[in-house]
Parts: sequence; C-alpha cells; structure tokens
Amino acid sequence: MPSPARATVTRLPEGVPTASLVLRARARESAAESLLYRRYADDLISVTSRLLRSTAAAEDVVHDTFLVAFERLGQLRDPAQFRAWALSIAVSLVRKRLRRARLLQWVGLDTLHTEPLELQSRDGLSVEARGELAVLDAVLKKLPTEQRLAWSLRHVEGEKLEEVAASLGKSLATTKRYIAAAERLISAHVNLSPELP
Repeated sequence: MPSPARATVTRLPEGVPTASLVLRARARESAAESLLYRRYADDLISVTSRLLRSTAAAEDVVHDTFLVAFERLGQLRDPAQFRAWALSIAVSLVRKRLRRARLLQWVGLDTLHTEPLELQSRDGLSVEARGELAVLDAVLKKLPTEQRLAWSLRHVEGEKLEEVAASLGKSLATTKRYIAAAERLISAHVNLSPELP
C-alpha cells in the first residue's frame, strides 16, 4: 500500500529580493506570493485608505489588487518594480470605486462611508488646522477623480511625479496638468502652509 502524499511547505526568508519573489510567484510558488503580500500589503492599504478615506474599502481594494497582480504577473516587465506596478493596479481600482461612488451619489444612492480628513489627522492639531482640513476635504471632493488622485499621490503620499504618472497610466505631461489644475483650485480655498509647533 503506497504511503499518503505529504504536503511540503516552503518557507522563504524575509530578505529575498523582490525580483526573485516575483519570478518564483510566476511559477505559482505560494510562499513567494505570500511574502510579496506581506511585504507590500500594509503600504498599499495605507495609501489606498487615504485615497478612499475608508480602511474597510482600502482592504477590499488591496485584496483585489493582489488577486489581479498574481493573475497578471507575467505582464510585469521589471520584476524589481513590483510595488510600483501593484500601486498602479490599486490606483486603477480606487479610481473605479470613486467614479462608482460619484455616480451613486448623483442618483441619490448611498456611497462609500468615508472618514473626513480632519478626523484622520494627528492628535494635538489646532482647531484652525482642523478647519483647513475640513475645507480641503470639501475641495478634494469637488475635483475630478483623476486630478484628486494625482494631487493626493504626489502631495499626500509623496510619490515621485514619474510614479504618479505610472500609477495613473497617464503621461508625465498629463499628470503635471492634473496636479496643477488641482493645486489651482485647492490654493484658492485652502492655506496649505504647514502648522508651526
């Protein structure tokens, strides 16, 4: 009688380079997929939760991001650029959610339950700064989705301009136009100078 097959579990050390993990994940090695997820999920949740202003929605987006990423891993040209590529997938999914939320709001249906910016701010922020955040929140909601995402990725998340363009799937010139248009509207309503301690 043959002995029952035993499952083998592969454990990869934390220091494996991203490019190596991607190559192993392309071969459907679940340990590599798991390590890629653990390495980048928190960062992507952090970014998408600020873009969507909802942790629950961000977790859904990041889950879907990894499903899409692992399904399309063969399309990633430079395996070392996994984070930037996954961010572009996440931003695409965020864009779809924001557009859908606007459409639902327009027809009078319930939308994403978002947390206002002033409630997401750090403790100890002055009343005046919280007031400016409330105004910024209102202005951001009025921006077209592409401008809002471009401005937020650049100025809130601190992404490089080239990474913002790649995340949006737009040219550098178009991305600069989006950010400039958003900055014009925001600066007309909000004083963005940092609060002094």
